[in-house]
Amino acid sequence: MVDAAEQLGDDAGATIHVRSRRFGTFDVPADRVLTFPQGLIGFPEASRFVILEHRPGSPFRWMLSLDDPELGFAVANPGELVAGYEPPLELACRLLQAPAEHVALFVIVTIPSDPSAMTVNLMAPVVVDTRTRAARQLVLEGSRLGTGHRVLAAMEPAQPER
Repeated sequence: MVDAAEQLGDDAGATIHVRSRRFGTFDVPADRVLTFPQGLIGFPEASRFVILEHRPGSPFRWMLSLDDPELGFAVANPGELVAGYEPPLELACRLLQAPAEHVALFVIVTIPSDPSAMTVNLMAPVVVDTRTRAARQLVLEGSRLGTGHRVLAAMEPAQPER
């Protein structure tokens, strides 16, 4: 599996003009567009997205809809946020019909008003074939992983018993 940010490259070619209140006005190279034929859970009409950097060095990125530029999701590589995370690589490869070295994986991050309560949805990761930019959101049935895995709680050191 590749690091998603590395592989969703910047080849030259046609561009798509985007205007968003949150992210401003910019052009996206057409070959950086991710296509979700089934859309995302709850957003079936949103089928084209682009991944934007949050800020240098941040584990977070933005997945912005090109069909509705006011719709965007914070995303991250779960391996950077969840110790011991086991990606559903075999399923992703089978559904995307792509070898593991061309599969990138993100999870959607929920950042409430109190950022210390931030969670990631490990049960419905987003997988991408980095060659074709075909993408899907998986739903992992019977998984022990949840939709609201607390990120910062998992990163805090254990408190000694008294």
